[in-house]
Amino acid sequence: MNITANKYVIECTVDNNYYAYILGHEQCFAIGETAEEALENLKVAEEEFLNEINAIYQIDDMA
Repeated sequence: MNITANKYVIECTVDNNYYAYILGHEQCFAIGETAEEALENLKVAEEEFLNEINAIYQIDDMA
């Protein structure tokens, strides 16, 4: 089962967990026991992911 929104995809895995990832950035993902938990975990992962990207560009901009 896939639940696709504008920004996220949530899929049920073979072991009945849920795998969520950001469209266009599949390397930013999270897992949860429920779809809601996977989405909450993904929000945290997204924030960390974007902070890392911002840090990289800030360092490059300063050079």
